[in-house]
Amino acid sequence: MIHLIFLSARRPDVDRQDYLRYWRDMHAPLVAGLPGVRRYVQSTVRSVPGHAARYDTVDEIWVDDAAALDALMRGTDSVRSALAGAGNLVDPGQCVRLLATDHVVHAGASIARDESLPKRMTFFRRRSNLSRDDMLRYWRGTHGPLAASVPGLRRYVQSAMLPAAHADACEQGEPRFDGAAQIWFEDDAALQAAVCSPLFRDEANFTDTDAAVTLSIEEEHRIVWPQAA
Repeated sequence: MIHLIFLSARRPDVDRQDYLRYWRDMHAPLVAGLPGVRRYVQSTVRSVPGHAARYDTVDEIWVDDAAALDALMRGTDSVRSALAGAGNLVDPGQCVRLLATDHVVHAGASIARDESLPKRMTFFRRRSNLSRDDMLRYWRGTHGPLAASVPGLRRYVQSAMLPAAHADACEQGEPRFDGAAQIWFEDDAALQAAVCSPLFRDEANFTDTDAAVTLSIEEEHRIVWPQAA
C-alpha cells in the first residue's frame, strides 16, 4: 500500500481549538469519503513543555497502490481541495506532504479503535555520506531490531519516503524527509524510558540528527475508517 502523510500547521491567526473542530468535524468526513481511500487516521500533535509545536495535526491516508493514487489524484476539484488540508485554516508554507511505503518491524498486539496509546513519530533525513539504499539497509537491518527491543513498545513501523509524482497531494521531487519512524508505547512511562535509552543513540549512525523532527502524537479516539476498508 501507499501511505500519504500530511503534517499540517494552522495559520497564526487561527485559534487551535477552532482549527481542530473544523479538522475533526468537517475535514475528516471529506477525506474518508474520497475514492480509493482504504484507511484514514487523524492524529493531534501533543504539546511538550518548553518546546513550541511545529505542527498541529497529522493526517495519514492509505491507498492500495500507485494506480489507486493516480485515480485519486485525477479526481475533481473537491478531491484536490480535501487533500490540500483543513480548508483555508492551514498555513501552506508550514505544511509537509509526503508519500511513503511502510515496513512493519514489530506488529505487536492489535490496537483497538478506541484505545489511546502514546505515540512518537520521528521524521529524518539520512546522513549525507549514505545513499538511500544504504540508509534503508541499516535502518531496517540494524537499527530496526534494536529499537524494537525497547521495553514497553507496542508497535513499530518504518515509513520510507518516495519521490512525489503529484504536486497536488505532496511535494514534488526529492521529499523533505527520507523516513519516518512510528512507535507506539504501552504508556507514557514506557515512552520516556525509551527516549532515554542508549539504544536510540544509534539513530546518529544513519540520520542527520540535527535535521530530525520528533513529534509526540495522540491518535484520535475516533479513527476514521471508510466503509470499503
